[in-house]
Amino acid sequence: MLLLLIAAIVTLLLWVGLTVFNNGMDAGNHVAGIASAIFAATALYLQVRSSQSQSQTRPDATDTDIRVESTARVLALRVQEISQQEERNWRIGDPWALRVRWRTASDDVVDHWEKIQAFTADGGDRPLPLTGDLPGVHSLYQSVPTGRLVIIGRAGAGKTVLAHRLILECFNHPGDSLRVPVLFSLGSWDPSRTGLHDWLADRLIGDYAFLEGVDSTGTPLARVLLESGRILPVLDGFDEIQQHHHGAAISELSRFDGPLILTTRPDEYAAAVSATRALSRAAAIELEDLALDDVQRYLQAVSGKTRTAQWESVFSHVRTRPDDVVSRNLAAALSTPLLVMLTRTIYNETPHQNPTDLLDGGRFPTQDALEEHLFSAYLTALYDPRRTVRSGAGRATWTDHQARHWLGHLADHLARLNTQDLTWWRLDATLRRRTRVLVTGLVAMLVGGIVGVLSYVVANRLSGAPVGGAQFREGLLEMGTGLVAGLAAGLLNETRTRRGGTGRNPERLRLGPSRQPLPARSRVLRGIGVELVIGLSAALLFSLASWLIWGVADDDPSNSSARNFVWAFAPWLHITGTAIYVAAGLILGFLVGISYAFVNAVVCVFSGPNDRNSAVSPWDLLSMDRGVTLFRVGMVGFAVLLMNFVLVGNQYGDFPSAAFLRQGLLYGLLYGSFAALTRLVLSAWGGWLLFARLWLPLCGRLPWRPKLFLDDAYARGVLRQSGAVYQFRHVRLRDHLVDQHRTEGRGVPEEPAAPRTTNDHVAEQEAPEQV
Repeated sequence: MLLLLIAAIVTLLLWVGLTVFNNGMDAGNHVAGIASAIFAATALYLQVRSSQSQSQTRPDATDTDIRVESTARVLALRVQEISQQEERNWRIGDPWALRVRWRTASDDVVDHWEKIQAFTADGGDRPLPLTGDLPGVHSLYQSVPTGRLVIIGRAGAGKTVLAHRLILECFNHPGDSLRVPVLFSLGSWDPSRTGLHDWLADRLIGDYAFLEGVDSTGTPLARVLLESGRILPVLDGFDEIQQHHHGAAISELSRFDGPLILTTRPDEYAAAVSATRALSRAAAIELEDLALDDVQRYLQAVSGKTRTAQWESVFSHVRTRPDDVVSRNLAAALSTPLLVMLTRTIYNETPHQNPTDLLDGGRFPTQDALEEHLFSAYLTALYDPRRTVRSGAGRATWTDHQARHWLGHLADHLARLNTQDLTWWRLDATLRRRTRVLVTGLVAMLVGGIVGVLSYVVANRLSGAPVGGAQFREGLLEMGTGLVAGLAAGLLNETRTRRGGTGRNPERLRLGPSRQPLPARSRVLRGIGVELVIGLSAALLFSLASWLIWGVADDDPSNSSARNFVWAFAPWLHITGTAIYVAAGLILGFLVGISYAFVNAVVCVFSGPNDRNSAVSPWDLLSMDRGVTLFRVGMVGFAVLLMNFVLVGNQYGDFPSAAFLRQGLLYGLLYGSFAALTRLVLSAWGGWLLFARLWLPLCGRLPWRPKLFLDDAYARGVLRQSGAVYQFRHVRLRDHLVDQHRTEGRGVPEEPAAPRTTNDHVAEQEAPEQV
């Protein structure tokens, strides 16, 4: 069906060309011969593919098992790399690591606790251990017969770090090699719309591109691994799910048949459990506050002699005056690993800071004031100009004030969306809907003027006609056409978002000959249908409005260019007046829609999943989407240009007359360019260019190099990478930036010129920034 559609469209294009170039003579014989050859080749190809598919209906079980095992090993290596990087970021592997303790949770958050028993090697049973520390958490997990564990801890208690430690311990024990533990951030899960199994499969494909490949039966490898029990889901952040979905999430997790690990804050989990029931067949542990002695030992162990004496003075004050407000505030603040790590960065790695300042009751009258100071000073320390960034991404220097402003804008954006995931393709969501539509229209208007002038100049040059001021004036009138095209594309984008979708998502395809089987017919046809509807909708809005505008401005509708355009495609249609402009809009809309659908069919056939055996970074996605988008834009523009050149040009003269060339090129360049521009605006990469690279920096809400800024923030430790998205290192850091951003207003900081060194220049040549 798909290839027959492509063959029919190719045949149509050939028929158009032959009809024009042969002036209608013997065109039928040419078309009959070409059509026969095309359809015969297509039928042969379909027969070959059909026989191949039939030969794959009974796949060899051994080959399938070998591929699944190989894929699981590759996934395990990638997951291990990510967890090791997180441990390095939080310095868990330091010789003097913080001692994090846990205890079994109370019975009111555990389902049938008395039935969850572990078995010793000699066959006797014993209850699960009541207490333990970080190194012993894997031993506890092995003692849970169901493999289902809930890790409870308050904000900053180290739940995510403990989850990464458990992942690495699973890799260190050969007996755990059957299942690959994979961390999933739960903040983006909506259990009312997507089941856990489907959501896990989608996240696996999104974060690890090679899992989108299929086995011999056409099933994605991500689903094969899940269905065969080769994945151990480590679900991080139950509390980040929207509160009104907590009950549905607990029910969905309880229905999940298999081991899993869940991290959550105590209050949110307790509320969900009281409203429904606890996670079925799961044990639960709760992280305890840090002991003051352990905190002092850790901070002094990683300090120099002078700093060690200062810490001794601080902790001596806390112990000798335990009832003092300052002592209580400081002891409470330093009871979580998160704030201890911030304190270490601020006071042990910044020379001009003195830990005894923490005892200033005037500056920090409350615990909240003290914690806000730690978050603020942490950012100041990270963006200290004397600080050396570990990554080569730090080729530019931003001031602390600028970094806070831009990070605050991003944090506020995430808070309004109620998510932790910072994605480059949704940065335009920081703007209001009407602003996005107007910005799209204004930019398209400017592009329309440029395209209009160039089209008139090129058409006149190539046809031998003189070029003068009239061509520039007529070209500038196309600014109105560009404005209409931009507004139409902007409105269509907002319609896609308003209907419950996420708007423009990046494409994850690799162009080129694909070794994968053809996608399922339903998926291909659905993609063609979507592109057809998108093209029709955008082009109809654009073309109807633009043709009607020209119709109002035309003094002689009986001799309008709209008539020639309509007759080029429908010579049997004899209408006049306003109806001719409506018909022109409908024809152009149908033409663009067909082009969109045809290009999508080509993309489906001649592309496949990215088979890189690595985790997908945010910029890998941008690169993939850019490649596919440019291919789509180029093909759509060329198809519309070609058909307008041939059919419209034929209305003004015979090929290769000057009138044929001028009018054909003019219509082809104008409508081909606007069709390509609309397709660009409707893509994720187009939105990135329009808003993240142009409008938001112009308004001062982002730097002019947002990719460089985000990479730098990741290298400094402000952001972390979770699969294909960035996240703030901790939700409390995000909330601190949100409060500060909303309190201080939205002033526009001045971005200084980045100092450049020889090493910076070399790094830039080796790794140029993607756009």
